[in-house]
Amino acid sequence: MNRRTPLLLAVIIALPLLLLAWFGVRLQLDQQQVVAHQLSNLATGRLQSIDAQFQEHFFRLQQLFIRQAETLRQETAGQYRVEAMRRFIQQSAAVKQLFVLSPSGERLFPPSDQPLNHQEQEFVALTRNLLRQPERFTMPAVDPVGGISQEYTGGSNDKLKSARLNSSVAKKIQYGGDVAAQGLSESAGLNAPEPPHGWIAWYAEVGLQQIFWLQDSDGNTVGFALNSARLLSDLIDLLPSSTVAGVAADVSIAPQMDSEIRLLNDRGEIAYSWGGGQVAESGQKPLQTVPLSHPLASWHLAYYTSELPVASTGWLGLIVLLVLLAAGLSTLAYLLYREHNRELRLAEQRVNFVNQVSHELKTPLTNVRLYTEMLEQELPDDELVAQRYLGVITSEAGRLSRLIENVLSFSRSKREGVSVRYQQGVIDNCIGQVVELFTPVLSARALSIRFTAEAKQLCYFDGEALEQILNNLLSNCEKYASEGRFVDISSWQEERSGCLQSYIRVRDYGPGVPVDDADKVFEPFYRGSEKLTEGVSGTGIGLGLARDLARAHQGELRVEPRGSAETSGASFLLTLATPVALSTELRDRKPDY
Repeated sequence: MNRRTPLLLAVIIALPLLLLAWFGVRLQLDQQQVVAHQLSNLATGRLQSIDAQFQEHFFRLQQLFIRQAETLRQETAGQYRVEAMRRFIQQSAAVKQLFVLSPSGERLFPPSDQPLNHQEQEFVALTRNLLRQPERFTMPAVDPVGGISQEYTGGSNDKLKSARLNSSVAKKIQYGGDVAAQGLSESAGLNAPEPPHGWIAWYAEVGLQQIFWLQDSDGNTVGFALNSARLLSDLIDLLPSSTVAGVAADVSIAPQMDSEIRLLNDRGEIAYSWGGGQVAESGQKPLQTVPLSHPLASWHLAYYTSELPVASTGWLGLIVLLVLLAAGLSTLAYLLYREHNRELRLAEQRVNFVNQVSHELKTPLTNVRLYTEMLEQELPDDELVAQRYLGVITSEAGRLSRLIENVLSFSRSKREGVSVRYQQGVIDNCIGQVVELFTPVLSARALSIRFTAEAKQLCYFDGEALEQILNNLLSNCEKYASEGRFVDISSWQEERSGCLQSYIRVRDYGPGVPVDDADKVFEPFYRGSEKLTEGVSGTGIGLGLARDLARAHQGELRVEPRGSAETSGASFLLTLATPVALSTELRDRKPDY
């Protein structure tokens, strides 16, 4: 018991700690996922806002180009003279080159009937395939929000089509109080329906190029090829400085976290980066990536972070809570263990006291019984009253002797185990002695013993153990079956597996043993229902000790189930191994029971 108690207390301490630790870790991991998800949403929102800024820039360029195209048409009376076009290109920093196609697809500028300068020659060479297909400069069926996304292939533009800017960006600028955009719209007369227009992202030897085209009122297609270097410079001007991240604005989510945002071109090269330094390692995947809208569909923004934020205070709080809980449970377990040991020592002292008292009572009780028997022999037969009084004394002394023997045997069995000593004899003779002893006791309770003796073969068994078993069974009959009038005892013997088995059945006609209590009645200190035990004294160790003695005798004691014709009473069947010859194994046998 002392070994199991610390183990049980350890389990009581460890189980809640493990459960709390598991729930705490799960909570912290879930919190980490929530923080990572929030950070990812913040990064996505910031990157999308940058993309919206780029779209606003392209919309402003679009408004500017529409106004400039109308100005060129008016200045040249719709003829788009070469000198005016070249002068416009020289004066414009955002436009690298212009082209004009007639309604039939013929190239009007750069002129096909005049010498071209070096810049115009390069432009014609790069856009030869593009300008030969004027159907590309038509109203597209491509989703303007998704735009056109194509990996850089070094000049393959067969699948390129026109697409407009995001309409939501145009409405935001027109109705968002942007004075510059409103001025452009008013000066260009944009309150009228806009002319057909669109953006094309095409690939040249130097990389991704952007062209804005529109159709004037005469059906001519006017195209503005953007200066890539100036465009990149303008886009970078829209971005924060290289030392400002601009993403982890929520310090409660990402305190003191190094981050970096990269603008990557169509080749995957870094066009610009800003944030808290170069935190991205070689081969590291970005936390979030957002592709840019048309006409920068093959460009994208990537957000990198050195590490995800860790809620160290949450882990610290969990550890402190576990430590405090462990200390509290350990203290409680120690107090319980100490109290348990104190109770055990106290119980052991009580048991020892009972054993010592019982042992001390055994000697004077033996003397009482001895002198009572001597007095009975000396009394004359006509002293009936005195003989009756001596009979009561003898009966009660026997009861007390059996009680003391049960207490001493039970204590000895728990301390040393139950042992048996085989001696030669006859089973029926031993039963007869017990019957003779209990006849006056049961007669006082109006009970008669009916003994059927059929175990007459000479064999080896422990007579003292058998007497103690029968004493406990008949004592129960005296206590609980006084209304049954009879107690039946029958014995017989059978040869099984080369060994003689002796059987003894003790049956009364009292209230009997409930089926649910058939096994419980053998447990130490068990008392049955209150209806049966009310007013009946007892220690509750007799039947348990009887079964231990039977098992030590290589037998068994059990409650037999009632037959269909039996309405009352309890029947106990005792089985004992009673060999006719005593072997060395049985002679030295002392089982731990």
